Amino acid sequence: MRRALATCGLLAVLGAAWPLAQAAEAVPPQFVGANVAQGQKYYDNLKCAACHAQRMMGSSSAMYTRADRKVHNPQQLMAFTQMCVTQLNHDLFPEEVKDIAAYLNQTYYKFK
Repeated sequence: MRRALATCGLLAVLGAAWPLAQAAEAVPPQFVGANVAQGQKYYDNLKCAACHAQRMMGSSSAMYTRADRKVHNPQQLMAFTQMCVTQLNHDLFPEEVKDIAAYLNQTYYKFK
């Protein structure tokens, strides 16, 4: 009886972890280990949306969603994120840039 209960408990734990394992597989290698929530905080604190809105006639998301967007894969997303950080002289570590790019990917690009 105990063995059956232990097996059921293990299966329940494995079953609960299955969606997390699938979600981790859907993340491009460039964003593995990134902290998306922290990336959103950096994005908000650096006022990225305001800068993008200014460049895109009031729409902060148009930069990411326009038909002629310049980013088509995770590598380009990382490069463009780093370019913005560098041009604006933000003092961020590579991991922080990765967090921002991962946030943008999850929110707008959905690269797998």
